Amino acid sequence: MDRPSREQTAASSIDPASVFDLLPDAYLILDERRVVVLANARYLSVLGVTLAEIQGRSVYDINQFGSEQQRNERRAWLGDALDNLVPGEMRLSPLLRYDMAAGGLEASRPDVRYWQIKASMMPGGAAQGRLIALCVLDVTASIAANERNQRERAKLRSQARLRQILVEEATAQLRDHQEQFQQALAFAHVGAWELDPSTGAIDCTAQCKANLGLPSDVALDEHRFFTELVYPDDRARVRETMLHAIENREPFEVEYRVVWPAQSVHWILVRAAGRYLGDGTLKSMLGFTLDITRRKEAELEQQAIAQAEKRAREESDRAARAMDHFVTAVSHELRSPLGAILSWTALLQRAGDASHVVRVTDVIERNARQLSHMVDDLLDSGAIATGKLSVNRQPVDLGALAGNVAEDIRMKAEAKGLRLKADDIRSCLVMADESRMKQVVWNLLSNAVKFSASGTVELVVGVNGDKAELSVRDSGSGIEAEALGRIFERFEQIGAEGAGRVGGLGLGLWLVKHLVDLHDGSVFAESAGRGQGATFHVLLPLYQ
Repeated sequence: MDRPSREQTAASSIDPASVFDLLPDAYLILDERRVVVLANARYLSVLGVTLAEIQGRSVYDINQFGSEQQRNERRAWLGDALDNLVPGEMRLSPLLRYDMAAGGLEASRPDVRYWQIKASMMPGGAAQGRLIALCVLDVTASIAANERNQRERAKLRSQARLRQILVEEATAQLRDHQEQFQQALAFAHVGAWELDPSTGAIDCTAQCKANLGLPSDVALDEHRFFTELVYPDDRARVRETMLHAIENREPFEVEYRVVWPAQSVHWILVRAAGRYLGDGTLKSMLGFTLDITRRKEAELEQQAIAQAEKRAREESDRAARAMDHFVTAVSHELRSPLGAILSWTALLQRAGDASHVVRVTDVIERNARQLSHMVDDLLDSGAIATGKLSVNRQPVDLGALAGNVAEDIRMKAEAKGLRLKADDIRSCLVMADESRMKQVVWNLLSNAVKFSASGTVELVVGVNGDKAELSVRDSGSGIEAEALGRIFERFEQIGAEGAGRVGGLGLGLWLVKHLVDLHDGSVFAESAGRGQGATFHVLLPLYQ
C-alpha cells in the first residue's frame, strides 16, 4: 500500500477513548447540564479520585475540598467559565486558589494549590447534546516557579543594575544623613555655606540665610554679602580676616553684625576653612554661621557693666582726691583771708596814724568779702546737692546785669594787669533770678581773671537765634581737650602746668552749670589747648 493509504488505515484503527486517556493535561467532559461524562487518567491522578466517584455528578458537587468560602469561590469560578458558553468558543479562567486535602496530594506538594481552566464547547451533535471540554490546569508549580524566578531574578540582577541600586541607596542614605544633619544644624540655629571663589556665588542652607535675615528663596553672592549684609563698620575687618586666612591657608573665625529687614542688629559668628587644589589655588571655602546675638549682647552688657564699674571706681577715686583737694583748698582759702583780717586788725589796734585806718579797713573788707563769697559758694553747693536751691525768676536785662558785674570786677582785673573789654553788650531780656545770674557772671569773669596772667578778658552779650548768649573770652592758660568734659564737675580745678597752686574751692564752674540748668539754659567751654585761652558760653531762653 502507498503511504497515505497506510496512514488512513492506522488512524481508523486508533481508539479515541485511549487517546483521551493518554492526554498529558487533566481533562473533564461535561454535558450541557454540567454533569461529568468522562475524565482522563491525568485528571484522576491530579485530583486523587476515581472515575466512579465523579462520573454522573455535577461538576459543582465533585472535589469538595477546602473551606466553605473556597468552595463558594470555586462554584462562582466554574460558573464564570461555563455560563453562556457557545460552540467554538474557548475561555481561560483567572487563577483560583483552592486548597486540596493532604491525603489527595502527592507527598512533595503543599496543601496550597492554584488552578486555572480552559473551557470549550465541542462541535457536533451527541445523544446527550453538546459536550463541554474542561482542561483543568494545576498551576501551583508554575506560580511557585515564577515566584522563585522572580526571587532569583531579584538576586541575580545585572551588575550595572546592582551598582545603580547601590548608588541610589547610598545617595538616599546620604540624602537622609544630610537632612538629619541640616535638621540638627537648624535646631542649633547653625547655617552652612560654601563660597565659589571663581564666581563669587554662595551656596547656603535656609538656616544660614535666616541668620543673615534673608528669605530662603533669595540668592546670595560675595558682592551682596559685603555691600549689603555686613554692617559697614565691620566689612573691612571681615574681608581682611578672610584674605589673611586664604593667604596662610588656615581656618578663620570672625564676628560681625548684620541688620535684618526690621532694622534689628544681629551678631553673627562665622567659622570657615578653604579647600585648595594641588597647585594651591583656592577651590572653595566652607563654613558655618551662628546667630550669637544673645550671647554677644550679654557679653557687651557685661563689658559695659565692667566699664561702668571701672569708671565708677575711677570717679570715686577722683572724687576722693577732689575731696582731699577741696579740704586742703578750703583750709588754705579760709586761713588766708582770716589771717589777713587778724593781722590787719592787730595792726589797726597798734597804729597811731589815722591815715593807715582807711588802708587797713580796705584790706579787712576785701578779705571779709572773699570769705563771704566762699561761704556763699559752700552754702549754695550744699543746697544744690540736696535739691533745696530754688530761683525766683523775673524779667531781667542780661546785658545790663553783665555790664554791672564787669564794672565790679574791673578793678581786680586791672590790678592784675589785665584788660577787661565789655564793649559788645546788647540788651537781652531773660527770665532769671537776678542775684543768681549775677553769681553766674561773677564766677565766669573772676575765673577768667584768675587763670589769666596777662592779656585780655572780654565779655560779650547778644542774641543768638531764640537764645540770649553771654560769652567770656580770656587769653589765659587754656584748657586741654580731654579736660573740657570735667571742668564743670564739683571740686574740679584745671590749672596751667607749672603755674603752681591756683586759689579757689573748685566750686565756681560747678555752681555756674547748675544755676544755668535751673534757668533752662546751657553752658559750655571752648579752648584750643594749653596757653591758647578759653571761651565760656551761656545760652538762656529769651523772654517773650
